[in-house]
Amino acid sequence: LSLNYILKMFNIHFNRKLIPIKLNYFFLFGCIGPIIGFLPTIAKQLGYSVTTYGITMTFMSIISMVLSPAAGIIVDRFRVKKKLFFIVILLIGVISFFFIFVPKVPLEVGVEMKCDSEIILIVRADNVQQNTHDTSIFNNEKKDELITCKLICQNTKLCDHQVNKLNNQSDFSDYWMTTTQNIKNINENDHNRIDVTLKLKDMEQIESSYVFHLLSIEINGTEIPLTCKCHLKTFCHITCSNEAIMHAATIPTYRGNVLNLYQFWIFFFILSTISACMVTATTLQNPICLDLLEDKPEDFGKQKCWASIGWGIFSIFIGWLVDWFSVNKNEKEYSPVFYSCILLTICNLFVIYKIKMVETKKSEGKWKNVYGLFTKHYVIAFYVWSIFDNFFHTIVTHFLFWYMEDLVLVNNDHKQRAWIKTLQGLAQGVQCFGGEIPFYFWSGWIIRKMGHINCMALVLGSMAIRMYLYTVIWNPAWIIAIELLNGISYALGQSVKMSYAKIMSPKDATNTIIGIIVFFDCIAESLGSLLGSYLFDSYGGVWSFRFFAYSSAFMCFLNILSNRFGLTKELTNFNFVTVSMIENNKDDDDELH
Repeated sequence: LSLNYILKMFNIHFNRKLIPIKLNYFFLFGCIGPIIGFLPTIAKQLGYSVTTYGITMTFMSIISMVLSPAAGIIVDRFRVKKKLFFIVILLIGVISFFFIFVPKVPLEVGVEMKCDSEIILIVRADNVQQNTHDTSIFNNEKKDELITCKLICQNTKLCDHQVNKLNNQSDFSDYWMTTTQNIKNINENDHNRIDVTLKLKDMEQIESSYVFHLLSIEINGTEIPLTCKCHLKTFCHITCSNEAIMHAATIPTYRGNVLNLYQFWIFFFILSTISACMVTATTLQNPICLDLLEDKPEDFGKQKCWASIGWGIFSIFIGWLVDWFSVNKNEKEYSPVFYSCILLTICNLFVIYKIKMVETKKSEGKWKNVYGLFTKHYVIAFYVWSIFDNFFHTIVTHFLFWYMEDLVLVNNDHKQRAWIKTLQGLAQGVQCFGGEIPFYFWSGWIIRKMGHINCMALVLGSMAIRMYLYTVIWNPAWIIAIELLNGISYALGQSVKMSYAKIMSPKDATNTIIGIIVFFDCIAESLGSLLGSYLFDSYGGVWSFRFFAYSSAFMCFLNILSNRFGLTKELTNFNFVTVSMIENNKDDDDELH
């Protein structure tokens, strides 16, 4: 039996012309989905703070802001759509390979030394690596093994205490004061080196901090009593013969100026290059799809759902692979993310060759029509909605995984910590299969029934509910259920955005209009990255998500008011046939030609 006979027998209508674009969505988003999803935690593991990551992503958005409209203008003017699309897809795969070799920033390994009745070393909970907040890191270590450590400590003043001696005996504070009085630069002088010995059996865990009781201490080869007549507390760089202690004492984020690090500039260059390629690829991909659909842009969601299928499948699979390759390792092994992208890129290049692209025909007066769009209040309202829609989506994209890891940290659940990437991959899978795919299929029907402008309000309202729910859970596993709302808050919004843009676009200017939409989306992404990083770093995930939830609810209310008072306009072309600007603007008595 032939495939055509089987399809006819079951009354299945299948447009062969659309198979390549479906596969293109599948391979491209299967490639970039895990990269985008895991990028915040990759940056965190490399040693960057949430603020540094947010500011970096702001610059990525600025780069995209320039490239997105430029790509649309270039392909509309020079008819090089297929060549440019092929090149940027190829570059995504190439840059993914180099991402594997991005170096970590140099991290400090330090402890707090405290001396009263005895001398102890403390590894504070807010300093240690996230995956070490459990005594299990020392389970496989020999408890009776004698461990030697060398300390280089900051020059910290004691209280107003003179060198006192009792029965001609000096304690540690006496030696410390005598040494520091003669040392101007403590980090460049060998005399500040302190040698200590300890055993793990003498370690205790107090409120997620490790406290090490010392067996002996020497300064300049002289053994010193383990007491202080005056309170001493200082920060010390430490080098130990025990790897577990070294790992526990490693401060997870770089505290200095990252602009002085070559590691940061390698990270920045590779990230900016792959971000530029991603935004150019997606800017070209959507109008290519709309051109293939011709007069049925309502079917855009049915094609875009293959992006969600690719994103969902590979996010779940790659998340599991990352955890599987990371078993018995101190850090997560992210190489499967990039190797899978390389493989999918190779497959995608063959698919692009098969796509029949429609090159834009040159049209007189096109730019006059495009400019004329911005004289319409309903077009301006649409772009404002688009900015806020992507702004809130950026908050979820960039900071949800960071928030999930913070929840695991608060719960101190070692099992969840070991499989957090699988959990995050499942969350992305539910976003795609439980949320996006159904609503990409239903979006055409929903838009017909409710209209574009009512759907815009629905998208903002559902995003408000989604972000508020993040703040009332204590177990990150519940986020998997919450992500079902991704269908309304994201997939429906994307379908509304593309459908509305297609209808209002002047003839032969679809690429340019969508490029402008992506330009505004990049503005939203830069603002979301910058403001989100500041709030998450200053106030934490709960209050930040709650603030953005209230903001989204407020914008939903404003959207409803603007609909009520006629500031928005429903383009009532329910056949979704692209009409000329003259026809669209008859009601406004303002012809653009």
